[in-house]
Amino acid sequence: MQEAEGQLVVVANRLPVEPIYLHGDPDEEVIGWRLAPGGLVSALESVLRTQDAIWIGAGDQLPEVEHGSLRLEAVAIDPEDADDYYEGFSNSAIWPLYHDAIVTPSYHRHHYRAYERVNRAFAQRVAEVAAPGATVWVHDYQLQLVPGMLRELRPDVNIGFFLHIPFPPSALFAQLPWRRRILEGLLGSDLIGFHTHDDARAFVYSCERFLGLTAHEGTVRWQGRRVAIGAFPIGIDAEGFARTAGDPSVIERAAQIREEMGNPKTLLLGVDRLDYTKGIDIRLKAFAELLQDERLDPASTVFAQVAVPSRENISQYQQIRDEIELLVGRFNGALSTFGATPIHYLRRVLEREELIALYLAADVMLVTPLRDGMNLVCKEYVACRNDDTGAVVLSEFTGAARELTQAYLVNPYDTTGVSEAIVQAVEADPAELQSRMIALRAAVFDTDAKAWAEEFLHTLQTGLASTTAAVADDRDQAKLPLEQLAQARHLLVCVDYDGTISPIVADPQAARPLPEAVQALQALAALPQTTVVVVSGRALENLREVANLPTDIHLVGSHGAEVDAPLELDPAQQRLLEQCTTAAEELVAAVPGAHIETKPGSIAIHVRRCEPKAGAELIRAIVMGPGRYPGVLGRHGKEVIELSVAHAQKSDAVRALRQRFDASTVLFIGDDLTDESVFADLSGHDVGIKVGAGDSAALWRVEAPSDVALLLARLAQERAEAG
Repeated sequence: MQEAEGQLVVVANRLPVEPIYLHGDPDEEVIGWRLAPGGLVSALESVLRTQDAIWIGAGDQLPEVEHGSLRLEAVAIDPEDADDYYEGFSNSAIWPLYHDAIVTPSYHRHHYRAYERVNRAFAQRVAEVAAPGATVWVHDYQLQLVPGMLRELRPDVNIGFFLHIPFPPSALFAQLPWRRRILEGLLGSDLIGFHTHDDARAFVYSCERFLGLTAHEGTVRWQGRRVAIGAFPIGIDAEGFARTAGDPSVIERAAQIREEMGNPKTLLLGVDRLDYTKGIDIRLKAFAELLQDERLDPASTVFAQVAVPSRENISQYQQIRDEIELLVGRFNGALSTFGATPIHYLRRVLEREELIALYLAADVMLVTPLRDGMNLVCKEYVACRNDDTGAVVLSEFTGAARELTQAYLVNPYDTTGVSEAIVQAVEADPAELQSRMIALRAAVFDTDAKAWAEEFLHTLQTGLASTTAAVADDRDQAKLPLEQLAQARHLLVCVDYDGTISPIVADPQAARPLPEAVQALQALAALPQTTVVVVSGRALENLREVANLPTDIHLVGSHGAEVDAPLELDPAQQRLLEQCTTAAEELVAAVPGAHIETKPGSIAIHVRRCEPKAGAELIRAIVMGPGRYPGVLGRHGKEVIELSVAHAQKSDAVRALRQRFDASTVLFIGDDLTDESVFADLSGHDVGIKVGAGDSAALWRVEAPSDVALLLARLAQERAEAG
């Protein structure tokens, strides 16, 4: 075992190599090997060239490749275990389960036993070759047991794990017979990374449900260690794609592709691995529907679908392949005219330059997976659009949808909705398309592959999750990702009012913000590319009066219904609000201490001053009475029930503000149940912080408004220094 300063050991199912064919023809013999472009190799490019690094993957032999100081190490897998481990447990149990069980998972004990043996073989190989104190980064769903096994063998190494696919909700994860073992295996890590906060939360909920753990500030305590859990959305080599897209030969090839397809007025493109999760059949049906309804002209519109062969010895993959090819044949037979074939279908692997030429040729990129961890195809397309043209129709069930908010987002299960989005993209004004693409490119280039790898490794190597963490430092704000927030391209800081920057008081009209919090918010608002907003359930005018905040701090009232301007109800909403008020007044009159707060689009019934049992009974009566009127939305808070006829949520307002200010990162801090819609909506590098006790979708927590003021002050200082 060689001693090395700062050694990095990358552990993945495959070695990062691809064959070199005679004359570049995949049908010819293999004459050598090279590092595979793109993906994880691109993300780790700078590290692999400059640092002592080892890459461990499955294989019977070691291909000879030259790449700086990178060394390859192969893990020999028993042939009897190979299929059960990979095609069996990994791709027939874990893959469908983690993709929302779109296809029913298959659970077999002998598959799991093989998975266990292969994971142990990987762990043992890492233990043999890793230098003392090395950083070990384990990747993806095939190797979820490795961290725990490696921890037993080599407690001296620093272990990170990243899941490249989604993590399922705990209700689905509950199906897995070996759920505890998978969780325990992952918790052998010091840092566990996911693409989105949704996935990180799902993992935390499963740890709580099946292991009895509790998350605190983005960590859980396991076997005397703190294990950090976070969202690290992966990017691509954006500069590399843009550079190749600018090559004159690639630009010329893009023009040839359009010519070969009959120079259509509109070219739509889909590029996917041939997998049942990708929604290829749905987009084919949506496109055919548009041609049949004559909303798109089959004589001037072409859809090109590239389907990369995948796992073709698994029955579900054979089935989706056959279904797609049947659809293509059926639609082309029904919709083609002489000289015009509307669907061009290629089932093959394309060279990188040919793929980028396709990206350049296409007017609209269709990316409609039913579920996807991230999906990098949409990012590749955007990176190639150097002239800021083009459009992306993107499934909201991809991790990328959380970052690429200026795409045309769709529910892939809604064929009509997908069709409508395609028409919008095709018929959009060029100025709108350009504006959207500029925002999309900013998001893709801000969070590229290099930034992803550096952020994960920095978080892992700087000891966010210490193996000797003490209980006493659980509320240490240094564990909050302030450095990440300080370096955001455009930071949107959103804070709740009552209980967040203003202590809870018996009389709501007496609530005043902490001076230290106001000072910190004002300091943040004065910084470049930083927007500060107070998002409250209070009526906007009341919030403005009570808080008396500086004018450079934006205000949102009525749970998002009032953004910098008062709400105006239509006559029907006004009548409904009056009916709710009348009914509530009768109920409140009988309960001492209760009172009604009237807002522009709602009423809030407060029971903080009531005897506890009477207050609870009043809230129950409100819920069962006016709370059940058609068109009324009930919101529960701390000792308050609000009945609203304007159905905005705080998450709606924060989402709109993100787009309005083109924010790359959101910090949201809140204490109440009404703040949970925002916490659940955060993604990527966003940070949600819960104030006080109670269950929450937020991954971080502070104790009181005074902690919020301190946190905001530190953030203002760090962001100013990051400059």
